Amino acid sequence: MSSSNSNQPEFSRRTVVKGLGLGAVAAGATPLIAACSSSTSPAPSSSASASVGGKITIGSFQDPAMKAFRDVYVKQFQAETGIEVVYEETSYDAWYQASKSDGLNKTGAYDIYVMDDNWVPEYAAGGIIQNLDALGFKPNPDILPRGLEQGYWPPKSGPRLAAFKNDTPALYALVIIDDVNLLYYNKNDFATPPKTWDDIYNAMKAKAKPPTLYGYAARGVKGNPVVMSFLPFLNSYGGNFCNDDWSPGFAGPEGVGALVRFLSFLPYMSKSTPEFDTDQETAEMLQGNCMALTEYTGTAVNGVDNPADSKVIGMIDFASTPSQVKSGPAIGTFICGVAAGAKNTPAALKFLDWFTSDKIQLQFSQNGGNAAVTNKALTDPTAAAKYRWLPAIADSVNNSIPKPRTPDEPKFEDILGTQLNLAIVDALGGGDIHTIATTRLKNAADQITAMLNLNKSIYFG
Repeated sequence: MSSSNSNQPEFSRRTVVKGLGLGAVAAGATPLIAACSSSTSPAPSSSASASVGGKITIGSFQDPAMKAFRDVYVKQFQAETGIEVVYEETSYDAWYQASKSDGLNKTGAYDIYVMDDNWVPEYAAGGIIQNLDALGFKPNPDILPRGLEQGYWPPKSGPRLAAFKNDTPALYALVIIDDVNLLYYNKNDFATPPKTWDDIYNAMKAKAKPPTLYGYAARGVKGNPVVMSFLPFLNSYGGNFCNDDWSPGFAGPEGVGALVRFLSFLPYMSKSTPEFDTDQETAEMLQGNCMALTEYTGTAVNGVDNPADSKVIGMIDFASTPSQVKSGPAIGTFICGVAAGAKNTPAALKFLDWFTSDKIQLQFSQNGGNAAVTNKALTDPTAAAKYRWLPAIADSVNNSIPKPRTPDEPKFEDILGTQLNLAIVDALGGGDIHTIATTRLKNAADQITAMLNLNKSIYFG
């Protein structure tokens, strides 16, 4: 692994195809199968009795959103506490494998894992990370509840794996950066923040002039990218990725209605949408070529007011993703767990408590407009006056809808995302969008249902 001074390029997790799915579950089958045979929480590490001090090692995947955390706050923690911090990072896929191996074997190479929140089910169920509640950790009560809930296992809401159906949720990981869908819109094209998808559609009908001005931009690449474009539509129409009984919740009238609305935007979008990922869709906005899009928070921090990237400095504003029956941004936090084999659990807990404290979170938001995790930091008038996206992050987190909490979730995304990509291709070819939406969503639901039925004991008991 490289150190924090590495000159290697940083890779965004949003541009990586996350192949955990069945293949990864098979590779790490021992902890998941063992966990599904018992609901007993892992015991706290013996290091919990060690005195607070010494050294901790934090491991992470590379991502631009981690720059301030790595370069500023790790050093500040060392200076304020005297606890030495070794920070190591590598690519997303390599870090997933390295952290999982370290936790399963309790080798103690790391004290804290920086994780994608969709790792929590596997890492908590498999005893790769410690139960923070059992260690006596008390999170800052000002952390936004929807962000905090991403670290609980089993989940507080939504479907549960059968072995954990009746367990009391416990905190296994702590959110450190709120990454959530926002609506980005050009103030030249919208006098007020659009409240519904219908508002955006009506505005694009009146103003869009492709290819010089698109009404909307979206990620259309199959798998995770197009799913992240679709979920704010699906959630807002009252659909679910998975229902509480694990049945797909996107193929009924709500899901079809959401996809029909999304496909109705295509005449006002780039014909290259099926090949668009984050870089392509955001380029359209930063060049002043599109009226609106939804994306995660990192784009706001890293792009819209950067003169090197943007021709629309000061013109892009932010809101929670539009409603239909409700708003429903997708959430995907950066989150930390304490390694099962951590050599210095008390110092690891001290770091997590310190970084999510009111003082440091306010500093995090005020000095760079970073996606803090506390309400005070995101709604602070001084920070919001300089970084206008912060209140929108708070609103979006408060309205966010989590994805299904299972190690197989990325496989669900692959299935649904393949059919969504084909739906866009079909619609651009001139097909009836209602028929396309109905057919493609049914195909995805049938495939996910078949996959669930192959794992009945895990999902249904």
